[in-house]
Amino acid sequence: MTGTGSTTGLRYLSLEPPGGGALHLVANPGATEEQRIPFCRILEIGRDEPGREALPGLLLVPDPTVSRRHCILTCSSDGRCFVRDLSRNGTRVAGRRLVPNVETEIRPGETLTVAGGHDFVLDAQGAVVEQVQELCQRGTTETPSRTIATVLVGDIRDFTVLVRRAPSTELQRSVSHVFEILTAAVVQRGGTVKEYPGDAIVAFWEGGDDGAQTVAACRAVLDLELIARRIAADATVWQVDGFPLTMEWALATGPVIINTFGGDHPQGLSLIGEPVVLAFRLEKLAGEDTGRILACGRTRAMAGAAFAFRDLGEITAKGFDRLDHVFALEEQTDGLLTTAAISLEAGHTLSCEPGEQNSVGHPAQIVRRRGGRRTGGRSHRSRNGGPTS
Repeated sequence: MTGTGSTTGLRYLSLEPPGGGALHLVANPGATEEQRIPFCRILEIGRDEPGREALPGLLLVPDPTVSRRHCILTCSSDGRCFVRDLSRNGTRVAGRRLVPNVETEIRPGETLTVAGGHDFVLDAQGAVVEQVQELCQRGTTETPSRTIATVLVGDIRDFTVLVRRAPSTELQRSVSHVFEILTAAVVQRGGTVKEYPGDAIVAFWEGGDDGAQTVAACRAVLDLELIARRIAADATVWQVDGFPLTMEWALATGPVIINTFGGDHPQGLSLIGEPVVLAFRLEKLAGEDTGRILACGRTRAMAGAAFAFRDLGEITAKGFDRLDHVFALEEQTDGLLTTAAISLEAGHTLSCEPGEQNSVGHPAQIVRRRGGRRTGGRSHRSRNGGPTS
């Protein structure tokens, strides 16, 4: 990439069919360095580097800020073109940064920006699109999944304070590392990460009435808490001096409906059911006085005798019209805890050694917040069923 912002040194083996009819990405449109890259069904953009072979359908850009697999463009049978970002430094369409691993439509004439400033314009002029009308009209039959899930919410304590006081660059880098490690840990332990709302991670384990998913989720969150404590002590991961990392967690179990949203080009997962809301409500009650991992009554029942729970009493969670028993998950008691090392691309290895005590929680009952602070004390049931101090 030169100082004028043009993109040069591209390598590409053309797949243009005889007689033309392909879509084109145009680098440096209108300039003497203009380069047209034809493609029909799929085009991958990645980093060029010594020894990398140029392959059909692979556009190589000589820039270290471009990921080895940066983004993929695909053409649908109805002539539309979609981009999926796979990169570390981002991909943009018409100036808007894309959500990673989500297909986003790019229209003819719009600009695709790769990494820091490699611009390509999509040109569909003269393209001959293979039409498969019957398939386009029929689409895919939607079948939402109804299941019993244990939902996990994990949240960084006092994140608002961190945002206001901690250096933003160090905070962003640290939070990114934290969620990268926790995501790998969730997946390794059989869970699905749904999203990262603000300073939180939301994941779930699905299954049937036998409770296997709940046991897996309990086992996982004990590991995650231990991993979070290790992250907090690792200055190569948590780089926010003077602001220690503390995570708080909640588990809730019950029936949910799982589906994708976005039609034939899914934009993400939809997870609907009371356990999702309840997990968020319970997480707000977690702390040093109640325990860092809270669970609802159904989670406690389905987990069986494999874990030690402490009864925190009953509450009426916001938005609910019934009492819910709340428990602090303290440790696993069946001796089957598996704690594999979490290896990152950056070279960090955070492991939970077998045999380490996974014990959290402190003697207290459910408390309620006053003015944003938690207060301890014995819990009693108020007139509306909620706890009072």
